[in-house]
Amino acid sequence: MFALRRILVLATVGASLIAGPLLAEPQLRGPVLLTVSGNISKPSRGAVGEGDKFFLYNDVAFQQAAEFDFAALLGLGVITIRADFPMGGRVYEFEGPLLADVLAAAGANGSTVTVKALDGYKVDLDLEEAVANGAVIALKRDGRPFSIGDYGPTHLVFPRAERADLADMNDDTWIYSIYYIEVE
Repeated sequence: MFALRRILVLATVGASLIAGPLLAEPQLRGPVLLTVSGNISKPSRGAVGEGDKFFLYNDVAFQQAAEFDFAALLGLGVITIRADFPMGGRVYEFEGPLLADVLAAAGANGSTVTVKALDGYKVDLDLEEAVANGAVIALKRDGRPFSIGDYGPTHLVFPRAERADLADMNDDTWIYSIYYIEVE
């Protein structure tokens, strides 16, 4: 009996070692906040299907994507930046991973990203410029996680209060309520 159990355990471990890299199962602990698709090499989910009502409603289609929950995004490393939003308003501290780190975790390879908000608003960004400008996928403002009604679940911000070269950056690319990024 012990020998049979040992063989089954070894077979299970061996199968998971073989299948693990192929499946790239996400280690999600909570609801998915952000999905990245397009030109990526580290997907954690398959194609949009009939159960993906919100994606279908918003004409989002992909064959594979990387999914991130709150913990997964925090696990990419969190930085704190200071920025006014809206422009000229109060300066807040925003916390979250760099856009570059989120895209690296998805295995992104491209020059443009399309960032979509829950309300359908979308922005096309030159990836090199966004990274050079210090783009952050903020999860918190002044230490408090965003809620859906408060710019959440994620908000693209830049360190405008810390960098003179960003002082005149308008709010057009500061897209909030982000749920989806497509890499091209």
